[in-house]
Amino acid sequence: MDIYELTLKKIRNKKNLDGSLFLNVYKKLVLGGANISEENKIFILKVAVYFLNSDDPDIERLGYRIILKYANQFSDYEPLRDVALSRDYIPIVKFIENKYANGENSRDSFSNLYISAYQESFKIEGDGANLYRSLGQLALNKFSLTEDNIAVVAPTSYGKSEMIVRKVRNYPNKKICIVVPSKALLAQTKHNLLKDGMIRQNFKKIITHPDMFRETDQSFLAVLTQERLLILLQKHQQLSLDLALVDEAHNILEDSERAHLLAQVLLILKKRNERALVNFFTPFLIDTGSLSIKNHQIAVRGQKIEEYMKVERFYAYDTRTQNMHFYDQFLDQAFPIPNKHYRTDVAFIMAHKANKNIIYLNRPVTVEDFSLSFARQKNPIALTPVINKVIESISELIHPEYNLIECIKHGILYHHGGIPDVIKLYIEEIFSKNPEFEFIITTSTLLEGVNIPAQKIFILNPKKGRSHLSASQFKNLIGRVCRFKEVFDLESGSLKLLEPEIYLMRGAYSPKGFSPLSFYHKKVNSGVKHEDTVENPLLEKSENTEKTKQVLSYLENVEPGSSGLTDIPAPATELGRLCFANNIHDFNILESEQILNANLAYYNEVGNPKMNSAETLINAIVKIFFEGITLKSGSDNIARIKGNEIARNFYSMFIAWRSQGAPYPLMISRFLAYWKRREAGGDVLVYVGAKWGDRTGGDGHQSLYVNISEKNEVQRINLAVAKIKEEQEFVDFYILKYLEILKDLDLVDSDFYDHVKYGTNNPHIICLLKNGFSMELAKLLNEKYQEFLSFDLEQDVVQYRQNLIDTMKTNNENDILIFEAESFV
Repeated sequence: MDIYELTLKKIRNKKNLDGSLFLNVYKKLVLGGANISEENKIFILKVAVYFLNSDDPDIERLGYRIILKYANQFSDYEPLRDVALSRDYIPIVKFIENKYANGENSRDSFSNLYISAYQESFKIEGDGANLYRSLGQLALNKFSLTEDNIAVVAPTSYGKSEMIVRKVRNYPNKKICIVVPSKALLAQTKHNLLKDGMIRQNFKKIITHPDMFRETDQSFLAVLTQERLLILLQKHQQLSLDLALVDEAHNILEDSERAHLLAQVLLILKKRNERALVNFFTPFLIDTGSLSIKNHQIAVRGQKIEEYMKVERFYAYDTRTQNMHFYDQFLDQAFPIPNKHYRTDVAFIMAHKANKNIIYLNRPVTVEDFSLSFARQKNPIALTPVINKVIESISELIHPEYNLIECIKHGILYHHGGIPDVIKLYIEEIFSKNPEFEFIITTSTLLEGVNIPAQKIFILNPKKGRSHLSASQFKNLIGRVCRFKEVFDLESGSLKLLEPEIYLMRGAYSPKGFSPLSFYHKKVNSGVKHEDTVENPLLEKSENTEKTKQVLSYLENVEPGSSGLTDIPAPATELGRLCFANNIHDFNILESEQILNANLAYYNEVGNPKMNSAETLINAIVKIFFEGITLKSGSDNIARIKGNEIARNFYSMFIAWRSQGAPYPLMISRFLAYWKRREAGGDVLVYVGAKWGDRTGGDGHQSLYVNISEKNEVQRINLAVAKIKEEQEFVDFYILKYLEILKDLDLVDSDFYDHVKYGTNNPHIICLLKNGFSMELAKLLNEKYQEFLSFDLEQDVVQYRQNLIDTMKTNNENDILIFEAESFV
């Protein structure tokens, strides 16, 4: 058959494939290479070369899979070196030369000298073989510096974070904002920026909180979530940007309030400065045109990687039938694998583990349940001084009975959204640096900006939320293993890591009736071409047109002239305008405006003093914003406050704790005391939300509650930890919006406002909090290390003496707080 007529479909044709010598040899190769004769080795290499010359990229990749597997199986790396060199996969070439060279090739020959010189053109700043890049990596890096509206699709390991740093470095004396999807990424992104000396020189401060901006700032660098960026823009109506860098930009495709808001702030930025550039950075996107926003001409140029240095090996295991298969994404065939019979997820994982492993589950509660179950079945690790320090630090900062500690004693860590942000970052750090930790068990928090070393991934549940992982999400997830940094490390690396092992399991934690092989067929089958799922009604490719005018109309009232719409009804009152400015979505503002204004007038008429307590704040929110108002569907938490006295009392209590800056141990003890009072009164059904609930209440069919009387002390402690994080986020995302409106209406005592927003009225602690420090670290530095800090409260800038960290270590401070401080100094 002519190579140019060859297609994947023809290769897969049963008439061509079944019983063929190719299938027989190929199957032996991918399953381990046993019993392949020298003659058949030559045959399969010839087939690979034939495939590598195909114009069909899938067939070309199949040829590369054969060469890569052959090299790793038989430790014969010469064919792989030649193929890698022909495709400018220079990191592979250099690794082979440095680790497997046998001296047969003379450096003195012209061709070898020429090739060596050619390879040097792929070396980036610094010394060492691990700093060689492929042609695709270099091209993507060069493209990322383009002065235009661009989208950079950089898979995991391709240096997206470094591209953002270089982009910022190239824009001194400009107004720049990096938009990140979560508060957890604020500190991490700021840390990456601060490591660059030129950025430290060009930007005297990095804004991570909207209150840090000053009108006198002619140029600045900000790292903000879309919520914080909107607040900044609303507080400073004349502010514009020169450059916006959107990290994890694929999130804009979703139909969610946060995705709508991201698109809205980009439209605001373009309205305020038509020449402002917007750069999108994402690990996966099929078509960069999917980022185009309606009613605005933001033409996005895109570049993505077509290289294929890694080829995943997909395995499926069913604990029910105890059958194991290898799924081949090129042939779309499953090959049975003889194996020992493992009846549980844990038994299978322990039999197939590597030195570092990721285990994926969908819900935080399941992550913790599985982690504890796994720990009970696994031998404890040696409690070295380092491990003891980790345990002591978490015990002190959170609680000695925190489930994570028991898991740590068995070499297991877990990572999910209910863990305090600084603890999550610390978990990533200790997993990366300590060989004792073989397993990290995680939810989809791993999908955004988490870079950890791991060789294998075990997926026990294929869902993200209520839906199965999309093809792009699955690709992003499995891309977290076998990062190039680990693959090409000359001391510990291996080219076998270019074949990451992915294990998808049907077991105790998978959905009923789940078929791993069917999932693979739909998500990674090379014969299936996927498209971006564009659901955000503000994007051109979205078919969700019913919401488009509604969302754009809302935007027009936030920022007139930004939506492209005309004759849009506008609010008639100051209260209505403030609701739009503060991104209130719990009710229809225009339809509710008259009632809202009447509620406000009545509140003022009865002579209420300025709010100075959590109870008066919650009561005012209910009386002004909720009485007589119809809430939108989906505003469940707000609806609970409106219609449930127990919920109002709880949030009055919680905000009072927050306003005192209470640390986790104190918050936990208060939660336990609160639940005991509820239990003593016979009120045992406690609302905990969908992530932790195991039973329904009287308000629907979703499991949003737990029976607190059925939980023991340790279970209550760990539930309290999760609830503290969730309730803090609820106050930040929902309650503070109403607090800001009430403050602008001059109804809130300024001292009380600071206490609710920051947990203190101490200006030095507030400055540290604005700069991204945790409350625990900010308090410690303010109390014990003032002489190591210098504050410019006018600019919200704090500087640190270099010996701060050494002094903290000498004083044996909490290791987590030292780790956090190191990211700022």
